Order: sequence, then C-alpha cells, then structure tokens
Amino acid sequence: MSVVDTVLENLSDLELSEGDRLPSERNLAEKCSISRSSVRNALKELQSRRVLAVKQGSGYFVSSDFALQQALGGEDSEWDIERIEQVYEVRKFVLVHITELSSRNMTGKQLLELEECLVDLGKAVINVDIHSIDLLHNRFINIIQESCSNREYIRVLNEVRIPAHYISTILQVAAGEELSAYFSEHVNLFQALKKGDHPLTRELSGKLSDNVLKLFAKYSNLIKF
Repeated sequence: MSVVDTVLENLSDLELSEGDRLPSERNLAEKCSISRSSVRNALKELQSRRVLAVKQGSGYFVSSDFALQQALGGEDSEWDIERIEQVYEVRKFVLVHITELSSRNMTGKQLLELEECLVDLGKAVINVDIHSIDLLHNRFINIIQESCSNREYIRVLNEVRIPAHYISTILQVAAGEELSAYFSEHVNLFQALKKGDHPLTRELSGKLSDNVLKLFAKYSNLIKF
C-alpha cells in the first residue's frame, strides 16, 4: 500500500466530510506509523488531486466529499445513467458561465493554451489514453482557474467530473469519429471566445453537452454497475 493510500485509509476511518480540518501532520504520522515528511508529501499529492485544500496557518481541510470518495475508490457503486445525465445538465449551465467569466480576463496566450489543450485532449480520446485525458482535464481546469475569479463555478465543475471508470468504458467502444467531432467542437468554442462571440459560445456549449449525453445514451448498456 502506498503512503497516499495509507493516509487516505486513515482519513476514511476518521469519517471526515467537506470542510472538516485534518489532524496535524505529527498526529497523522503517528496514526499511520510513517514519517512526517512522508505524510507531508502525501497531503501535497492529495491537494494536487483536489481532495484536500490548505489554509495558511490552519492546516489541511477536506476540499470535496466527491473527490474524497473518488480517491477512496468508492464512488462507482453510487453512479448510474440518471446521475450521469444530471451531471451533464449541470455542466451545460456551468461551462458557458465559466468560459464567459474567464475569457474576459484571459490573455491571448491563455486562450491559445486552452485551444492546444483541447486539441491534445481530442487526440488522447481517440487513442483511449485515460491517463492523458485526466492530466489534460486538470490542465484545462488550472488554466481556467488562473483567470476566473468566481471560485464557486470552479468548485462545481470539479464536483461534476465523470469517474474514469465510465469514460474508459465508453471510449473503448465509441466510434473515434464521433468523439473526434465532439472535441473539434470544443476547439470551435474557444475560437469563438477569442472573437468575444458569446452568443455563439452559448450555442456551442449546449451542443457540446447534448452530444455527450447522446454518446452516453448510445453506449449506456455497456456500462457495468
């Protein structure tokens, strides 16, 4: 078992919820029977995965119940098609507002970086490269975070991530052309942002989410719950 898994197991035993403060590094080190430096590295790793948040002078807190459940590996049993559809309904609303808010403050370089990120994401999808998909999604979020002042939108977007288990199942059977077209539309979305064409942005945003729902509906019988 890795150090991160050991720390996660301890956090699970403590039954912590979103907003709860973690025990001190020394306390966790004693409970987990590992060094404080190992605990510190594990906490930093969990922070990078958005399971934890740190407040200066106050220590670490649970950032997200969903992210914690996902890290513990217990989220799969709670997901079903209805839940996935609800998630994308939320994303349909959230995506357009995030892009509009962030694009007002973005530099040309940031918009170009977003476009390149989405092109790479499309390639990763076609290659069924789940690891790269996850890394690129995090890169996408980080770029948005740098320019979006409304942290609530970012929190919601993180909460509605679809577990890789389901994405992997879909990607293994979905036609590459369908997915390639989907991510091409993502690129069109950010090209519209460059021009400040927000009405077009709204139209494309809804179209993107609708296409994903169609993919999930088409291949839902292949998802194992």
